[in-house]
Amino acid sequence: MKKLWGVLLVFVFSFSCGWAAERPQADYTVDVLSQYVWRGFALSDDSVVIEPSMTVSYLGFYINFWGNYDTDQDTNGEAKWNETDFTFGYTYEGLPLGLSLDVGGIYYALDGTKDSFEIFASLSGTCPKTGITLSTTVYREISHYPGWWISIAGGRDFKLPYAQSSLNISLEAMYLSSDDQGAYPDPDDNDEFSDWLYLKLGAEVEIPLGEYFSLTPKIYYSFSLTDDADDLIQRISWDNNHDHFYGGISLSFSF
Repeated sequence: MKKLWGVLLVFVFSFSCGWAAERPQADYTVDVLSQYVWRGFALSDDSVVIEPSMTVSYLGFYINFWGNYDTDQDTNGEAKWNETDFTFGYTYEGLPLGLSLDVGGIYYALDGTKDSFEIFASLSGTCPKTGITLSTTVYREISHYPGWWISIAGGRDFKLPYAQSSLNISLEAMYLSSDDQGAYPDPDDNDEFSDWLYLKLGAEVEIPLGEYFSLTPKIYYSFSLTDDADDLIQRISWDNNHDHFYGGISLSFSF
């Protein structure tokens, strides 16, 4: 996996820098967060995580590489790189009413468990009067943990009166309809989980640092939406909690 990651890094760098006539857009970001929380589930416990990400886009097509480095995953205090995700997709922005369609797939290379693969489709748009952006995304896991994930999200940017910075307020609700009883069991019976899972509230302040760099402090609060979700999230989360308050800071370089 480390060799594959190295090859992918070289490919992305060459792809982002090798176009002379119409260079694609590229973004390189590193997040340092107090916890790794994925769809309501805490996948770290009492340790800082470092999450580098690289995205290259061109003519609506894009690829992204993302990873998670847990600085204190093992009981003996050792750090570990435990996940590498590869996302690819295409965004079409020519729909009526200013709507955008995003379709693609996500491959999760996971340490200590089976890898997984999802396909997704997302519809989003921004209201010109209120500036509120709304989106609906449907994910379908098609490999080892089959099920449907349905996300409903919203957010709004507010310009701040200093350093050309902006505040983004966001929320996301997630519904899970699992086909895998072993991965996501219903706490009340011997069936798969199918219910609203969690709600996440977020606040981020983006501070430009010149033309290409930006610094973004961020905080999030994620909590379960139903009693069954309480039990499921607590069971899977490494910290055995069903709600999580976490945050950190990210540094981005875009061109």
